[in-house]
Amino acid sequence: MNHPLSFLGETVKKATKTAINVLESSQAAPIKAAKAYFGTDPHLEKGDHISVYCGYMHHGLYIGNGLVIHYTKSNGKGRIQVDSLETFKNGKAIEQRHSSLKRSRDEAINKAYGRLGESQYNLIFNNCEHFVTWCRG
Repeated sequence: MNHPLSFLGETVKKATKTAINVLESSQAAPIKAAKAYFGTDPHLEKGDHISVYCGYMHHGLYIGNGLVIHYTKSNGKGRIQVDSLETFKNGKAIEQRHSSLKRSRDEAINKAYGRLGESQYNLIFNNCEHFVTWCRG
């Protein structure tokens, strides 16, 4: 049974995002400093599908606390690993993708952790985008 006030959760979340948008649009230094220091983005939620353009679209799964799990080239070999959001961004703008989320965000993250360290990258059949959509789908 749901808590009688559970409907407020979404309302509070939206109000918080609105407040952050207002603060950011007014060039609020503390918000910008916190984002720079912690490497987090208040618009991201655990389980979000994110990407950056770095000559191609590179995809990752935001796992919270300023961390991303993704397939990456490490020492010339594709491997699933966890990196900071700042490392993932590498100075580029983050784009939130809206791929299908058919399981809970925590389940998606658990699926991702289950493949941590995997090095079966294949550009056509098992790439960074496939990994994220598999975790969420």
